[in-house]
Amino acid sequence: MMGRMSEYPRRTDPRRVIIALVVVVGIIVAAFAFITWPRPKMYVYTYDSLLMWGNDSENIDNMVFGPFEQQYGVDVEIVRLNTDANGIVSRLVAEAENPRADVVIGIDNILILQDQARQVLEPFTPSNLDLVNTTLVELLDEEHYIVPFDFGIVTLIYSTDAMNVTTHPQLANLTFEDLAEPSMASTLVTENPHLSSPGLAFFLSEIAVYHGILDDDWREWWCSVRDYIDVQEGWSEAWAKWDSDPTRNMMVSYGTDPAYSAHYTGTAPDTAVALFSYNAESYAWLQIEGIGLVKNGPNPDLAKKFIEYCLTEAVQSHIALNQWMFPANLNVELPDVFDYAVHPDEVSPLNALLPATLIKSNLTSWLQEYDLIMTA
Repeated sequence: MMGRMSEYPRRTDPRRVIIALVVVVGIIVAAFAFITWPRPKMYVYTYDSLLMWGNDSENIDNMVFGPFEQQYGVDVEIVRLNTDANGIVSRLVAEAENPRADVVIGIDNILILQDQARQVLEPFTPSNLDLVNTTLVELLDEEHYIVPFDFGIVTLIYSTDAMNVTTHPQLANLTFEDLAEPSMASTLVTENPHLSSPGLAFFLSEIAVYHGILDDDWREWWCSVRDYIDVQEGWSEAWAKWDSDPTRNMMVSYGTDPAYSAHYTGTAPDTAVALFSYNAESYAWLQIEGIGLVKNGPNPDLAKKFIEYCLTEAVQSHIALNQWMFPANLNVELPDVFDYAVHPDEVSPLNALLPATLIKSNLTSWLQEYDLIMTA
């Protein structure tokens, strides 16, 4: 009897069967998930030169945004549109019925006044907004459709190889009246205010001076310079013209340009800033660039976390030497080369002479009048 029993197969412990099945099923599920559920992907719309002015532009996205991707298991694609901030808004408007982007970077304190910009954004107050200067937050947008990403001043720069305060004494205390002189106007290259944020800032700077200081007709200045100044499509085109044309020695740009020059030449900068001067005050336009949540974007929760991440030092510490603007985060230490930059707190902002409500109600008509003058 014992011999017959030995012919039967040994019984398997059912607990081992269950464990084995669980392991096999787990492996299959994991493999299936890996194949069919890829990492989520979020898109960030911005302009073509965001963070592109550093020593390692090819790897900058991985350096700056890679830690966020690892932390949240997401792929972040920075979509640098071949346009300025105005073009970004136009793209968002075109995609409003089926948004592709989750976040937008680059809409500034002028553009956010326009209704179409607000229509494609969702107000969001980051939990770490206290990292940012409160004044910047209020000046940009009190409703938080966008919050500050970086800031700087828009002003005039000039090549010190071609002109200086000895050859052109008016540079030390420049006025728009000085700039209207043919000998000065013929050296200036600026940007189209319809297409370029620094171009629009310069346009509003002129109106601010004539409206708030001179109490005069702003249109007269443009009439006097239209045959002499060079208006390029955007900042990149203006820079290329300024850099290559020996007759164009002045440009509408940023107060950090001397720092940029010193950083890359390793010597004293060959670029200087000419601030507008009235009543012993130095003036420039304060530009604040924002980051915002796209309305009805595909990944709102991730997008909110991304905006908060962009306010931390992990991102903000890269702005100075790659964006050549001032970081919005209060805790970021600036590199020594920024001693050559004109800091926003060193000037009186022209924005204060032109209230946001006045800009919002008049900008369209102002630009129409500008077009009539420049095409006459």
